[in-house]
Amino acid sequence: MSDSTATITAPSANLETVLPSDTKLRDDLGIGRVAAEVGRGRFLNKDGSFGSQREGLGFLESFSPFYWMLSASWPVFFAVMALGFLVVNLIFAGLYVLLGSDSLMASVKMSVFERAFFFSVETLSTIGYGHIVPQSIAAHWLSTVQAFTGVLGVALITGLLFAKFSKPSSRVLFSQQALIAPFQGGQGLMIRLTNGMKNEIIELQAQITLSKFETVNGVRSRHYYPLALERSSVVFMPLAWTLVHPITSDSPLWGMTLAQLTQSTPEFLVVIHAVDDIVYQRITARTSYGAEELVWNAKFSDIYVHRDDGALRIDVRRLSTYQLLEP
Repeated sequence: MSDSTATITAPSANLETVLPSDTKLRDDLGIGRVAAEVGRGRFLNKDGSFGSQREGLGFLESFSPFYWMLSASWPVFFAVMALGFLVVNLIFAGLYVLLGSDSLMASVKMSVFERAFFFSVETLSTIGYGHIVPQSIAAHWLSTVQAFTGVLGVALITGLLFAKFSKPSSRVLFSQQALIAPFQGGQGLMIRLTNGMKNEIIELQAQITLSKFETVNGVRSRHYYPLALERSSVVFMPLAWTLVHPITSDSPLWGMTLAQLTQSTPEFLVVIHAVDDIVYQRITARTSYGAEELVWNAKFSDIYVHRDDGALRIDVRRLSTYQLLEP
């Protein structure tokens, strides 16, 4: 960061009509009055997760296996499925063993438990090789129950796989820092982002809200200001997009020094809404920037790669690179 005495400079006169007059004070973002007055931590973490937590919820009341499985990573998902398959077969194998050693007959020599376990696997998965067969009415009834359980299990796993596989996934990459950079004769807050996946996203809309503490009538509390953007939406983003909030007299950043801004414990909340061009479903990405992630008097480095074929390319590895400018 540069000198804390640096101040937002006045823009040239041709910027007077850049911003619409919509930079109004917002009382709340849905966070709540108590959190606004008492909370000192970040509302949004860098990965987009919320910093606040809810306590006192019962585990069974608040836990949803369906949503947990959808949000779990693929290795965890398959590990849980494999563990569940093993546990169910061990339970049924134990029930077959309880029916007696003569309840199942096998064409090859194996222990009572092995016979019960492999018969359970074959019944649950509807394989039915025929080398292990039930020898009692109780065993037949138990295999009937297990076959029905297997049908339900296949339907459940199929539904989970389809829901998880078809869920639109997004990986919007944000620059690690937000910059106060020169912009059209004045200054602007700049954040750069790009799509981190091979698919395309379209119809993007961006929102940046500044959250900072202010003392009003002797009471220090948090206030929220939506920051008007030079461009708040784009139709396509095949490469990168730099969000720019021009700092004019309508901006809550107008005339502030880095020291003043840091003292107000600011947090720039960024939310992106877009549409996945392949499945045409809405996706959302979010992040935030604190005072420690704000770089004063800098500009983003060139991200474009120039090739002889003339095609436009960017190097995503340069997304967060920037250059400090002379004071």
